[in-house]
Amino acid sequence: MNEAKLDFLKELANIGTGHATTALSQMLSGKLFQLVVPEARLIPFNEAANYVGGLEQVIVGIFIVISGDVGGHMAFLLPYDSAMVLVRLLTGDESGEMNELALSALQELGNIMITSYLNALAKMTQLLMAPSIPGIAVDMAGAVWESVLAGAQVVNEVTVIRTEFFADGKAIEGNIIFLPDQADFEKIARILGLGEM
Repeated sequence: MNEAKLDFLKELANIGTGHATTALSQMLSGKLFQLVVPEARLIPFNEAANYVGGLEQVIVGIFIVISGDVGGHMAFLLPYDSAMVLVRLLTGDESGEMNELALSALQELGNIMITSYLNALAKMTQLLMAPSIPGIAVDMAGAVWESVLAGAQVVNEVTVIRTEFFADGKAIEGNIIFLPDQADFEKIARILGLGEM
């Protein structure tokens, strides 16, 4: 991957992380919360599902469809254990059950994470990117991957921003996945002067 692409992804990761930290700190009502500057990379499509934790691992996926000047899909995927730590922090529910309240809290958190990065990208490119209402899935990574991709015009490479945050002394990991439609991937690259993406 060329330097320009990597710089763009790092910039997107940093700005998105800044937005997400502010929003999540408010959501977690003052609990000690820190989002680590993430790792961003472009991964060949067929390796991406393994990169986010292996096909058999149970994960929680929150995903949206993007419309406007750019079409595509964006998702926030996190391991089940990390999701349950967040549920406890967000709701105070100690039951460890993935109930209606837990799903609702995770959907809201995922929406904040995704739109933080989407808004950063829209600002960087001056393109309109409107998110759909988020969907949520709890399943093995392979199945969630399939549901995220339902209807995606899959590009060769997937943008993955690995996020790690610390809340209440616990480390929580997740991944932001960005899958623009192929033509729109090229449009973003042209606007940012990145050559072929």
